[in-house]
Parts: sequence; structure tokens; C-alpha cells
Amino acid sequence: MAIKSQSQITNDIQTDLADNNAGLISAADVRNNMQNIVDSINQIVGSGDFDATNPFSGSNVRAKRQSLGGGQFQYGLFVAESGINFPNAGDTTQYVAYPGPSGISHNSLSNLSVGNPHTQYLHTNGLNVATGNLPLGTSWINSSGNAAGVSTNNRGVKFTYVNNDKEIMNVGNKTTLNFDVDNSTMFSAKSTAQAWLRFEGTSGNIVVNSSYNISGVHHIAQGHYKIFFSPNTFSNASYVAIGQSNAIGASGSAEDFDVNTVGIVDRNRNYLTFLVKSDDNEYVNAKINDLVVFGNASGVTPSSSPSIVNL
Repeated sequence: MAIKSQSQITNDIQTDLADNNAGLISAADVRNNMQNIVDSINQIVGSGDFDATNPFSGSNVRAKRQSLGGGQFQYGLFVAESGINFPNAGDTTQYVAYPGPSGISHNSLSNLSVGNPHTQYLHTNGLNVATGNLPLGTSWINSSGNAAGVSTNNRGVKFTYVNNDKEIMNVGNKTTLNFDVDNSTMFSAKSTAQAWLRFEGTSGNIVVNSSYNISGVHHIAQGHYKIFFSPNTFSNASYVAIGQSNAIGASGSAEDFDVNTVGIVDRNRNYLTFLVKSDDNEYVNAKINDLVVFGNASGVTPSSSPSIVNL
């Protein structure tokens, strides 16, 4: 038997299977035409003759759609129960349907940590380096472009997590704060007072007006006060304390004060004594008293000692 086109088979049927009134149809005529149909069906289906516009032939596989009107369509289905094979992709077979852009979980993708697939992003291991301003809302951090950052070159800032209530911003030892408003700079915070206190020292009525890193003020005698620092404020007792007093029992006017001396004699890492003595050598419970203390905070590296020249 032979493979024939659709038109050839149709012509053979009309020729060989004429009207039976004349008794001219043999079993061979029927059998031959049926065998030709079986032999030719694949070629006919694959030829695309049934759809000249979008032929079902060669590499085309298609499920037609039917218009339902109003822009609506009914689609035929291509059912791939055994998967779809892609020979040009390493002969791989896909068994899972593509879920669409909104159905893909980024963390489910493979090879997320292999190489550097996202060069436009800052990499968590420092592989990609910020070469310009890093936008953070309305603020910015400028990077020197060094991948290792503070860990080796000690430039810039970083944040250290302590707990849910405390976080530390570290400034590298090669970074200086510069204030554009007046060009002033700050290389270290040692110049900042570690403690201060303003209090009213009248007998039986101690009042703290303002304080920082002060945990207690004790009136121990006439004109004698013991002032306690908050725990771990200073690394030792070698701090600089500056005090002043009006040496009178009332604030009075702005010009009212007695000549006096404030002595800070007993110094301890955790406290100092504040003594007010008038010019007639009497200790006084003064109304207005000020104290400012500078020194190395607990854990701060002390500065090197200056050179000494003795006469």
C-alpha cells in the first residue's frame, strides 16, 4: 500500500468505490482504500492541510481556541502527563507547571549562594562594594570602597548589636567627625564631661537641679557633701573635677555670693567629696553648687603621658 495525500485518497474512493448498482466494487477495492487511509493518516494530520493558516506540522503542536464573543475564548488543552522534555537544555524534563511570576518563592530558587548572580545588589559577604553614597531614607553613608571595611582599615562606621535595648555605633580609628557648620572636628569623645551636677545644698533640703552620671548626693556635715557617680562611670580616680559655689544660704540676686573655696579632696573611682568653705574659714551649706568632672570613662584607653621638663 502507499502513503497518499488527502486529495488522492478522496479521489481513489470516488473512483474505486462507485455506486454498487453495477456490481463493480470488489473486496480489494475496499481493503486497499482502507489500508491507504491507515498508512497515510499520520502524514495527513502532520501535513497541516486541515489548517492552512497555522498548520499542525513540523515542530508545531497546538491546541486551538474558540472565540466565545466579547473577547472571551475557550481554550483547548495540551495535557502533558509525562512531562515536557527540552533536548536543547541538557535533555532535561519538566514535570512541574510554571506557577507564574507571583507564584515563585525567591528562597526556593537554587544556586542563590553560588557566584555573584546579583551584581546590582550589595552582597552580604562584602563581595560587592559600594563605590558611592549608600542611600538610607533621607540620610547617607559614604563608602571609601574598601570591601573589608572597618575590620582591617578602621575607616567609617559600623553598628554592634548588644541586646534588644542596646546597640553601639563604632567609629573607626581612622575616621574623624567633621561638622560642616563650623569646620570643627572630633576625633575622640574624651573631651566630653563624664559627669556633672548642679544642686542646692541647704541643710536638710538637698535638691538636685540637673545631673548626669550622678547616682547620689549625701550631706555629711556643714558644707561637706559626698557625691557618688553612676556605676562604672570612671576607670579610676584620676579624673579632673571642677566645682564652684555661691557660698550663701539663698540664691538671692544674680550678683549675690560670698568669696569661697570649693575643695574636692577625697577622690575615689565611685565618689568624691565636695566641700564649701567661706573666706572666714567656715564651712557653708550653699544654695547654688556646680560640679563638672572630666576623665577616662570605664573601658576607655588612656592617652599617652605628655613629656615632662623639670627646672
